[in-house]
Order: sequence, then C-alpha cells, then structure tokens
Amino acid sequence: MTIRTGFSGPIEEREAIRDLFGIYADVSARGDRELWVTLWTEDAHWTSHLFDAAGHAGLRETWDMLWANWENVGFFNEFGMMWIEGDRAEVRSYSREVVLLKDGTIYKLVGRYDDELVKVDGAWKFRNRHYVLQSHEPPAAA
Repeated sequence: MTIRTGFSGPIEEREAIRDLFGIYADVSARGDRELWVTLWTEDAHWTSHLFDAAGHAGLRETWDMLWANWENVGFFNEFGMMWIEGDRAEVRSYSREVVLLKDGTIYKLVGRYDDELVKVDGAWKFRNRHYVLQSHEPPAAA
C-alpha cells in the first residue's frame, strides 16, 4: 500500500478544506452538536478505538455519549497530508484534545485522523473519519 504524502490540488480547495477543519475545531470546542453534524455527509462514517458511528443519527448518539462526561474541550488540528482529486479528497491530520471532565479532572489525547472528504453542493464535508489514538494522559483521580 502506498501512503500518500504532501499536499496536492488547487490552493482554493485546500483553503476550503482548512476552513472545514477550522470550523470542526470551533464547533467541537463550543459543544455545538447540530452545527458539527452539518459538516458530515448523510452517509458519513466515524470510527475510533471507542466507537463506530454511521449516519447523522449515529454521529449524534456518539457525540452525546462523549459529551455525557465532558464539561469542555479544546480541540486543535495540524495537517500532515492533503490530496485533492476533483470533488474528493484524502486528508491526514493530527489532533490534540484537552478535555475538562464534569468531575473536574482533565483528559489529554493526541491522535491521527485519516479522512475521506467529498464536495457536496459546493462545500467540503467529511464522509469517513478514522481516528487512531497515538497517546493519551488519563485523568488523575479526583
């Protein structure tokens, strides 16, 4: 299997994808589930070491499960690769999350996202997001 590296595609499309990731980080940090769901296609699929969610209903359920114990979150992205071909794109990014839990403890994570994006009605959306946990610092006992 060849692992793509670098950045390709029109600069305008790369900027539009960067905007998508920026909005994703913003609405995640603000806890805006409904705006967050609009960033995904109807048939979206999101997987991680904790869950496997499909479609908008599955995304909402997963969001609610995660936020059940969260008070607040800081979410930060960095791009590793972006490959655009027409209305499809592959993106690899790295995230740093700092989660304030409702019990007052803090949970820190670093992970990699392997993403498939598609352009729908002129806007880039997530179709598939696969999260790989790379390191984490569990909360200390409260």
